Amino acid sequence: MPIEIKREELSAQTAFTKITDSKFKTDTIKIKFITKLRRDDAPKNTMAAILMGSTNKNYKTYSEMTDKLNSLYGAVLSSDVTRVGDCQVITLTAGTISSRFSFNGEDILESLLDILTDCIFSPNADNEKFDDIEFELKRRDLIETIEAEINNKRGYAIQKAQEYIFEGEPCACSQYGTVEEVEKITSHDAYKAYKNIINNSRIEIYYVSAQENEKVRNRFKKAFSKINGKPETLDFITPSPLKKQLCKKSDTVDVLQAKVVMAYKSESKDTDGCRIMCQMLGGTTFSKLFTNVREKLSLCYFCGSVFIISKNTIIIDSGVEDENIEKLIAECDKQLISLAQGDFTQEELANTKLAVKNSIKSVADTPSSLISWYFNGWCFGNMRTPEQCIEDMNNVTRERVISAAKSFGQDTVYVMTNDNKKEEAGEENCEQ
Repeated sequence: MPIEIKREELSAQTAFTKITDSKFKTDTIKIKFITKLRRDDAPKNTMAAILMGSTNKNYKTYSEMTDKLNSLYGAVLSSDVTRVGDCQVITLTAGTISSRFSFNGEDILESLLDILTDCIFSPNADNEKFDDIEFELKRRDLIETIEAEINNKRGYAIQKAQEYIFEGEPCACSQYGTVEEVEKITSHDAYKAYKNIINNSRIEIYYVSAQENEKVRNRFKKAFSKINGKPETLDFITPSPLKKQLCKKSDTVDVLQAKVVMAYKSESKDTDGCRIMCQMLGGTTFSKLFTNVREKLSLCYFCGSVFIISKNTIIIDSGVEDENIEKLIAECDKQLISLAQGDFTQEELANTKLAVKNSIKSVADTPSSLISWYFNGWCFGNMRTPEQCIEDMNNVTRERVISAAKSFGQDTVYVMTNDNKKEEAGEENCEQ
């Protein structure tokens, strides 16, 4: 039985998407609150999201909530905060096995919906603030999350590089904020952020199950009809302008090997062509960066590229010994130029398309990946099915790959090193 997708606007602020696939034995719900990403608001929104996804008026502690979820055949409830371009996306996720597998016909989903709606509309709060004990516990959790990001040096280097790559743009800031920013948040601040999220976000609700269940749609329609908010206009695609001159920055951090992050920006509107080209550059184990920079020249430990659709930006990141930094930067640039000059075979193009095709085929494997697919499609104004996308990717020609490669200009080079002698390099200018 093919997958069925139905999307319906419940109000000017809220939409409901039902995805039906008979192979699933679970019910999965994701409620996404989308707002503009702002440096001052981001950590407060994240604190509010963590508190919303952990307790409510009936289950006031993590322990109580866990016990209740366990009694519902191990149901799950969580929150997550991500970025899509210049927007912050707060996601509440709830999931359970389908009620048709319960003993004595127990309606597990209905019980989980009760918990979820209470988390949204009846949080563990009083007098315009969240419960003090839970607030302090969750603030510590958030601080530990931020500190864990710093300890992941590869991810931390990319995060720091993006501050320069997207300088002056909302997405330059972290969706979590800094430790110092989080330490300044009060319980009142988090509650104010919660109210703003509920009233002024764009809300996208996704429900994935094996069969139709109209009561879920009706339940959310009734619950969210209480909101009479004014969501902001959101722009998910905001191409980042190429800087007038190459921006070079570096930081000194306690790392065993240097990290190099390079950014290239384009004004091309051929998203599929850019995506295939980026995969040929550094997205597979037979890409230009992997086979030439890593394997043949042995210039680095790892080297790959990703295409950020919302910003029309390619980011290359690599781990390298200090003595090879300049060679690596030059060689990565050379590989992009080689694609722009058509230095690739038809077999390389075909193999890249096959890798992309296999990746897209895996979208239907889990409820979460299906939701991500259709949410991103809505964000970027391209609501095609995975099958339609595969067909479009197959239609990317050699000429389109070359044109895409030619459209990218080098924007930023960021180096994270443990060599204190490189500290002064951090003062180099970055002009927009």
